[in-house]
Amino acid sequence: MELLKLKDYKGIKIKKNKLEVSKDEIKKALEHLQNSRAKTITVNRPAKQGDSIEIDFEVKQGNVKIEGGESKNHPLILGQGKFLPGFEKEMEEMKANEVKEFSLKAPDDWPDKKVAGKALDFKVKMNLVQERDLPKIDDKFAESLGEFKTLKDLEKSIEHGIMQEKGQKEQQRIRMELIEKIADDSKVDIPEKAIDQEVDKMEKEFNFSIQNMGLDMETYLKQIKTDINDLKKTWRIEAEKRIKMTLCLDEIAERENIKVDDQEVEEKVNQDLKQYPNVEEVKKNIDLEQLKEYTKNVLRNQRVFELLEKEAKII
Repeated sequence: MELLKLKDYKGIKIKKNKLEVSKDEIKKALEHLQNSRAKTITVNRPAKQGDSIEIDFEVKQGNVKIEGGESKNHPLILGQGKFLPGFEKEMEEMKANEVKEFSLKAPDDWPDKKVAGKALDFKVKMNLVQERDLPKIDDKFAESLGEFKTLKDLEKSIEHGIMQEKGQKEQQRIRMELIEKIADDSKVDIPEKAIDQEVDKMEKEFNFSIQNMGLDMETYLKQIKTDINDLKKTWRIEAEKRIKMTLCLDEIAERENIKVDDQEVEEKVNQDLKQYPNVEEVKKNIDLEQLKEYTKNVLRNQRVFELLEKEAKII
């Protein structure tokens, strides 16, 4: 029995999004550069908007310290709004070594669900107040970055960089839409065991991302009020979709005789490993053959996507 009946993968119509860079995007990028080059001066006065401060803080809910609710010498720029709403306002008028206690209610839609909508008690000690001297955004500022003669040159470079980034994201979107259309219209007979294996793989990926957030699986599942079995049920549709797309990419590569030789793989692996300070140490702790196989698939899929783009009707 044929596992895959592949849809015609040439001449697929895809609508390309118009890419633009707004003046506001350029302005925000300039402000980011400006802030990164701010000079700070320690001052003996109450903190105000625009100051850079360092604080120790502790957060409790009903006299119980919340998970991750403590930090020492925590840096903050007043006015950037990167903390709980109302928190930065409480910092204003505080001087170095001053301690303050206050309560705030977390918004109902706060990303951290374990505290969303709840009253929180804070104890804060101001360690440092620094005035920030921002450079003026002009030709001199552009020249100080080393590559530009005028502010206009800098703005053009920023615009080009943003457009390049948007172009890469748009290319990824187009490629994903192409393979999704091919997979959706192709007939694939996927064994349940293969879907089970893909779901297990998704669970490992999910667990890894949870650990990167500083949480364990059990704690996170309690926060979102579900269990791993319910999650696995919802993942089955995505798992089947991923398998279909992989099978389609494999089949297209086979039909078009798209191959990657060992030398290309070796060069790409070596290039990727160069980003690590101690390459030899990294090689001891990874499965090099598995990395080579993964790299080979990435390079091959890239060529498949290039073919699909070339053959598609992108309008």
